[in-house]
Amino acid sequence: MENRGKMMALLTIMTIFVTTEAGRIMRQVSKCGPGESCTPLRSCSTFSDIFTNPTSDMYRRIRQATCNMERRNFKVCCQQTYINLPTTFTITTTPTTTPTKPTQDPSVGESLLPTVCKGPEGFSERVYNGAQASVGELPWIAVLGYDSTTDPFWGCGGTLITEQYVLTAAHCIHSTYTRGASLMVVRLGELNLETDMDCDNNITRICSPLPQDFAPAEVILHPDFDTRGQVSDDIALIRLDRKAELNPYVRLLCLPPAGAGIEEVLDSDNSAEVAGWGFTHVGRTNVLQKASLPFVSKATCNPHFDNELLPEQVCFGGGIQDSCKGDSGGPLMLRDINNILVGVVSRGKDSRCGVEGLPAVYTQVAAYRTWITQNIRP
Repeated sequence: MENRGKMMALLTIMTIFVTTEAGRIMRQVSKCGPGESCTPLRSCSTFSDIFTNPTSDMYRRIRQATCNMERRNFKVCCQQTYINLPTTFTITTTPTTTPTKPTQDPSVGESLLPTVCKGPEGFSERVYNGAQASVGELPWIAVLGYDSTTDPFWGCGGTLITEQYVLTAAHCIHSTYTRGASLMVVRLGELNLETDMDCDNNITRICSPLPQDFAPAEVILHPDFDTRGQVSDDIALIRLDRKAELNPYVRLLCLPPAGAGIEEVLDSDNSAEVAGWGFTHVGRTNVLQKASLPFVSKATCNPHFDNELLPEQVCFGGGIQDSCKGDSGGPLMLRDINNILVGVVSRGKDSRCGVEGLPAVYTQVAAYRTWITQNIRP
């Protein structure tokens, strides 16, 4: 009876701990990895020490591994050896409405996409070990907020590709990867999540208008998401509840030609730029970060991912600059005469970021241009 009482007390503490932590730090995925199963905490030998020798590190590991929590029935992703969760997996949500049937004529969707996407001048070299973006520098990037319209948890990124559609990662929306969080807000024209108005720090003191907030009117996941391989076809569309008001701080980003190979799209230096509000080398950031990443060939990258990468998945990184947790769904882009969205942040090998020789996986947008044009509407 005494042991049962101690266990119930411990689980009560864990309930408070996980619930509180989940509200203020980035949530982890609920789907377990290969070789893991969603197992009651008390049945998982990996975490047996929590009942005899609880530590803050053990609480952290349990929080990261939690896959289900109903009252006091904690379940964790369990196997003989604890495995860190994928780098760029973040909170996701169930579609707000049933997806509509795709447009029969892709030319309708093509007419909605931009053909010229010139961005602000002055490209400069955190994402991870990167640099802070300036006001209006990345006017197409969106940030996705969950759980609340007034005080959302910002958990994923996206890219504005038409006046009413944001492209993001499917795992930022699919219910398999959520702990019950709901997508509530899509924000455009944002730089610093902690300030109402964003201004630069130079003498001219340029400030942007207030960001634009939208409700997700509809979400459309790729039908093959997570079926052909681990997190395959990781791409989704969010239709906003109204059209965005385009201005110098809210613009569209162009897509690459349908079916174009990644090396056909890249510049001569074979690199692209990633951006987001995810974790940096010093922790979570509230200011939009950016970093330039080198392309990594499939031959080099595939062994890191059990040789299971699909043709539509590409790799970038492998140095100290990297995307990280919280950047999911954000853009991997080229910024030149015409700015192009080449990839969507998808996942990493594990929870580490900025590890030499360990690139991350991105969804290649060119492979999905036809799917996009079939599913967007005026």
